[in-house]
Amino acid sequence: YSPPQLADDVAVALRSLAPMPRMVVGMSLGGLTALCLSARHPDLVRRLAVVDVTPGTDEAKAEPIISFISGPEQFTSFDEILERTVQFNPTRTVSSLRRGVLHNAHEQPDGTWVWRYDRVWARPPEFGSLWDAVDAVQVPLLLVRGGLSGVVGDEDVEELRRRQPSARVVVVEGAGHSIQGDRPVQLARVLDEFLGAGAPRGGGRGRGR
Repeated sequence: YSPPQLADDVAVALRSLAPMPRMVVGMSLGGLTALCLSARHPDLVRRLAVVDVTPGTDEAKAEPIISFISGPEQFTSFDEILERTVQFNPTRTVSSLRRGVLHNAHEQPDGTWVWRYDRVWARPPEFGSLWDAVDAVQVPLLLVRGGLSGVVGDEDVEELRRRQPSARVVVVEGAGHSIQGDRPVQLARVLDEFLGAGAPRGGGRGRGR
């Protein structure tokens, strides 16, 4: 489950299904994977958007998420697993969370519900070495932060800008870590604007605001 290994897997899928994507977007672990994809397979990435994560994200910053995914493995009913999810996600609508639970959990033969994810990731490793992947980015780069999320700190933004001075950084107010769930329209607008902000270059640092 390491971002470099995942990036190689994503590269295989992209070469088969979408060899010339206009933009690669990754959120959380997917964002770190996208950074590694750009570094290891630069021919597949013309524009890169990373959502609420940097290599500076550590266990302390991710503690609320860790606490949630380290919770009960099994729930007696759908209502119970939904209730826990609602308590953890106060910025989301219940209808949105209901859809999310149906996608990310499944009912067992005995009527109980369990999450689909592998709990080996309950305690994430350190990602500091992936700053080298940030150095390797040679295309326009966007970091999107959730205004209510603590997963990305101001010091992480400073480090990102030190390594990629032209990187764009946008804060989506009212969103936690799961920006796509909390403020989907705003995130789509940010990504659409980034996608249309000048032609991506084949090499060199990406321009930004």
